[in-house]
Parts: sequence; C-alpha cells; structure tokens
Amino acid sequence: MLPEDAPPEVRERAQDVLESVMQKVSRVLNERTANEEGDAALSRKLSDPTDFDLEDPELLLRPDDNILLRRDSRCIIMDAFELGREFPEVEIDPRLVFDNPTIEQLSQAIVDLPKTQRTKSVESASTAQPGVTLTSVPFTQLTTFTGEVAPCAYHPAGDASRYMRSRDGMESVLIPGGQARIGDDTSCPSARENEGPSHMVELSTFLMDIEPVSLGAYARFLNSAKPNQDQLFDWCLLPAEDARCAHLPLTLGEDGWQVKMGVPPNWPMILVSWYGANAYALWAHGQDWRNYRSAASAHFLPTEAQWEYAARGQETLQFPWGDEDATPDLLNVCWDASTYDSKGNVTAHVATPLEELPLVGVNVLMGVSPFGLRGMAGNVWQWCRDTYHTNFYMCTEASLKDAWNAEEEEGALKSERGGSWVGPAALARSSYRRGRHPEAKGRCLGFRCCAPAHFVDALFRFPLL
Repeated sequence: MLPEDAPPEVRERAQDVLESVMQKVSRVLNERTANEEGDAALSRKLSDPTDFDLEDPELLLRPDDNILLRRDSRCIIMDAFELGREFPEVEIDPRLVFDNPTIEQLSQAIVDLPKTQRTKSVESASTAQPGVTLTSVPFTQLTTFTGEVAPCAYHPAGDASRYMRSRDGMESVLIPGGQARIGDDTSCPSARENEGPSHMVELSTFLMDIEPVSLGAYARFLNSAKPNQDQLFDWCLLPAEDARCAHLPLTLGEDGWQVKMGVPPNWPMILVSWYGANAYALWAHGQDWRNYRSAASAHFLPTEAQWEYAARGQETLQFPWGDEDATPDLLNVCWDASTYDSKGNVTAHVATPLEELPLVGVNVLMGVSPFGLRGMAGNVWQWCRDTYHTNFYMCTEASLKDAWNAEEEEGALKSERGGSWVGPAALARSSYRRGRHPEAKGRCLGFRCCAPAHFVDALFRFPLL
C-alpha cells in the first residue's frame, strides 16, 4: 500500500498497475466461472484478453462480488493455480483468495505481494551451476496448509496432455501407453551389466508428475497428515548423532512444519526415505498413507519401466534430450572430479550450509524429457516402486505388460533412478539403475508421483482421508 503522502504521479502509476492486475484477475476468474457454469458464449468472449472489459455487464463476477459465494474450495484451488500462471513473478496460494474474497481485494493483495519468492528460488540455482543461466517456469505446488486439503482429482491444465492434481497443486503429464524398449546393453559403451538385457515392455497410459515433489509441498503434507514421531523417523528425520542433521530441510515451528529459513521451498524434497515417498504419494491420491511400508500399496510411485520410458521415450537414448554429451546447462550433476575420493564418494559439501547445497528448483528447465517432464536426469535421484535386483531384466516378469518387480522380501532394496548433484553425468543416464534400502535417506535423493490414467476423469474421487 502507498503511504498517505505519496506524490500524485506515484499514486497515478500505482492505480494503473492495480487496474491492469484487476483486468487479468477478473478475466481469469470470470472465464473459469463461465466454463464451469456452461456459459459457452461468455467463455468464448473472455478467451480473447485483448477484448476484455472490466465493466462488461455480462460478467458473472463483478469487482466487488464475494468470490466465495460462487466458487467452492476445489474451484478456488484451481483459480489460484491459473492466477499463478498469469502472475509467475509472485506466489499465489489459495489462502490468498480466501483472505481477499473480491476481485478488488485480491488484485490489491497480488500487487502487494513481495516479488522475491520465486526470484530467490531461481537464483539459488547459481550455487549449483556458477556462470550458467538457467530458465524456470511458474512453481505451482501448494506449500501452505490452511487446515484442509481438497479431495484428490486431476483437472485439465492448459495443454491437452497436462493435468493439475487438486490435492497438492502438482502439474502432471499424461504419458501415452505403447511399446517401450527398457534397458541398454548395446548403444552405450558405459552401460552396466544390470542395465541389460534390453527388452520391450508394453506400458499402459499413465500420469507422471512434471517435476519432483518440493520441500514446501512435503512440509504441507506433514502438516496435513500429522504423523507421529516413529513415522517421522521412518520418513524424513535422522538420529541426533547423524552429521546430516545439519542438512535436514524442514523444521517444526509454532505454525507447524515449514521449510528452514533461507532455503528455497521449490527445491526438491531430500533426505526422504522410500517409506516417506510412498506415504506422500498415497496421501496425494486420497489413499490411506498409513500403508506406506507396503510395496503393494505403492501404485503412485513410478515403476522402473514407467520412469525410464517417461525419461527418454521409446528410443534407447542415453539422456532425456538424446545421445549428445551432457553439459551444465542441461544437467545438474557434479562436474568437478576433484570432489571425489579414491572410492568415488563425494567429499565436498559435507560442511556446506544447507542453503548453499548445489541443488536447483524443481521448476528449473533441466533434465527435460521428450514428454516435457523436468528433472528426469540429475539434481536428485528418484525413488521407484520396484524392489531392486541386479538381474531382474533377465526374468520373464521384466517383459510382462506394465512390468515391475513386486517382491517384498525382508531387507530388499528399492530402485532409484536419475542421478544427482553428487555424482557424474554417467549416473544420470536414463537406463542407469541401482537400489537402496527403503529406510535410506540421502541429500541427493527425492521422488515424484505417478497415477493410473483413469484419474484424469474429473468426476473420479477418492474419499478424503
């Protein structure tokens, strides 16, 4: 808000800015309302932003109308998502709409928002790739818990293949089913024995998160689920004597779980176990997250075959972008071989402050796959659904439709894919595979969710748990 003694010319400029914002806010909300109420004529009229009139008497929402009287919670979550696309320089949370329920109030609130949240998140990438200019897109994941979460549903989000998950604001891509070649034993000289034999797998159409789950989104999940201490240690906490405690990204304060001060909320969630990843994936899809230890319940973590196909498509490419060599503008990995000891372990960053770890935001355009998924190579490893075995590709089960290793034996490893900031580019190849114990937590290890294709039906709902 302007001080009372602001000069007339400053007030005039501020009013121009406010009116411009009001035009955009009103058009977005009225177009969405017209679409949902079946007013096709008004929807077509509002689709052209150059011909929009804030005083048009046909508008369903006037500047001083109470939005909450016409829009339910699900609609408002989607409204905030679309407004975030319209105003990518600020972070628009659904709470902002609830607290400012008219177009006039909401527009003024958007004008008053500090334009630092996303700027800081993107600038933080410079600690990972000094001298490299990185590009980001709007960050849509919900990070603030308002006391309730929407039922799980996927709604169209612009492009024909993209959908937004109402539960957490995650944008997902509908990956078309088909025959995919999985593994690599011929095209890459550095391929390991466990990457072969290369084989065909028929995959059904599925949804895949466009980016890994963020720190802010995971904190919101903890505030919603309210896990007990044992569950927290299963998922994302460490014993006090573990030196990595200094790098735990979340803290519990008076207002609940939150991302630590100075750490970008759009960084990928790290130091999260397979159990913690599965718990979030179940919660995000309206399922009982208390079943987080069971692989049979892990329908919402990608299988190795799904992950590899989503990373590189049907061709046996080394990386999501093709067979061209990796470069720092394409991939966030460790480019300095001097940081490794004789066993190949990273020795740097042990004493690095958390906020200076060489991570990049999940909305940064790196490791982009043919399907438009971000972070499908480098930055953080990603948990997969499968139990990991080095020789699984030799088994008949590996070539079945929608193949995955479903064994649940005591002490079995879980698969991880994608490479990370602590390893070389060779580990970020799309077919590179390895495993860890499900309780393992790493500063280079995160996850993303997936879902069956039938979730795109907007009428489909799971009960809110």
